[in-house]
Amino acid sequence: MDQELQKCIKAASAAAANLKLVPPVSSGSFDGSRTGSGTGGAMEFADYRAYRAGDELRRVDWRLYARSEQLMVRRFAQETSPRCDIILDFSRSMEFYGKKAAMLGMGAFFAKSALNANFSLQVWGIGDALMKMTAPGEPELWEVPAQGGRKEPFPLFEELRSGLFRNGVRILISDLFFNMAPGELMKNLGGGNVIILQVLGAEELFPSLSGAVTVTDPESGANKVIHVDSAALERYREELSNFQSRYVEVARSHNASIFFLNGADVVKNWNVENFCREGILQ
Repeated sequence: MDQELQKCIKAASAAAANLKLVPPVSSGSFDGSRTGSGTGGAMEFADYRAYRAGDELRRVDWRLYARSEQLMVRRFAQETSPRCDIILDFSRSMEFYGKKAAMLGMGAFFAKSALNANFSLQVWGIGDALMKMTAPGEPELWEVPAQGGRKEPFPLFEELRSGLFRNGVRILISDLFFNMAPGELMKNLGGGNVIILQVLGAEELFPSLSGAVTVTDPESGANKVIHVDSAALERYREELSNFQSRYVEVARSHNASIFFLNGADVVKNWNVENFCREGILQ
């Protein structure tokens, strides 16, 4: 990882030093790693107690019985703390306009705030392949893949879905320029407790081009010459607004949250007022 990206990550982590990610609210206990005082069906072993009539035989530790001739029942910890998956978009379009730095910074920011709140944390990268970061709590060690041939996102998101924490918070940081409908993307993220951050460059939000312009598709590398005038810019702004509106509608229907960020503003001040106001951070 180059020095500029590391500098951005350090600044973001420092900005999150006193903030906590708010756990999701559900009808029962939320899924996570911190152990509560009760016992239940979670698969983390807690301790033993003596067998009582009516206990499920599958909870009996038969190996222990063979050694001690005592019928002891395994008890398992009830999981009462939240879990968080952070998904980073490493597709080629994120290489432009400072979006990668903003994405990694926001990823580090939310990783820090999640750890501050005792979340279990997983961090994923989606690019040419699906990556699971080996040091999720240490953003400076995250693997930043070299760019290669872009694959279709569908199988990668399907693979991701099977690895996500159950009932956890899912945070996707991307420009959302996937060849995938918003509803399909939301389906693969698992519905509720989803937070989407769309990071765009200032050049994408406020283009000031004019005349004959060569544009390049960052995913395919294909070039095209277009004529840009005031009418073309107005159509672009309208299309971007409609694109974002579709995501807002889908997010609302899934009880998810979505934020639209200017990457240049993100790395300048790490302003988190919106996240606090919406009850995502405290």
